[in-house]
Amino acid sequence: MINYFSRHKKRVTLAGGILVIALTLFPMIYRTWAFGSDAWGLTVIALLDPEEMPWNPLNSDSLLIRPAAAYWFLTHADWPYERCGRAISAMDGCSQPLVSFVGASLDLHDDDSIMRRRGYALLKYFAARGEPVNAYYKGLAPVHEAVLYANVEYLRALLQLGADPHLPMDSPEKDVHGFDAFEFATFLESRNQSVYQEIRAALAGL
Repeated sequence: MINYFSRHKKRVTLAGGILVIALTLFPMIYRTWAFGSDAWGLTVIALLDPEEMPWNPLNSDSLLIRPAAAYWFLTHADWPYERCGRAISAMDGCSQPLVSFVGASLDLHDDDSIMRRRGYALLKYFAARGEPVNAYYKGLAPVHEAVLYANVEYLRALLQLGADPHLPMDSPEKDVHGFDAFEFATFLESRNQSVYQEIRAALAGL
């Protein structure tokens, strides 16, 4: 009888320990699924600095999936492209074309960082799998965004992937409505020559 109660106590203790671990990890697991269950969320995770991602499950920024794993899922699985997860859907992020989505983050990292290299690799991968490089988002095509960001490397990558610099901007409420990338670069250079001169030179070389 003593042995029975002893075994029962151990089982209850073990079950209690498992329950505590499960409850502790649940917020982290839920965040991972809500944020990393689509291509947009996985793109954000893939471009994060792994050294700045906390493992502590009590930290509100912690995730179970690491950037390298997110990148692997993006480039080896089709399911992330078939849905829009809860977190990104709440932010209306899935309405932004993936080429534009990843392009907006390319200036956030140092030139020689793995996150920046991974971002350009994703840019090429998205284009290769058929994601449009000329799709508009809030009136701008990716080439317009590259000009606006003054990101020459992004602009050249887009042009190599077949982006059309002659597309007109669709912003009726702004003075630049109808401008193509050449006209937009000239307009911006007139306001800040030191920043946009290289952009216009890149376009002039086409």
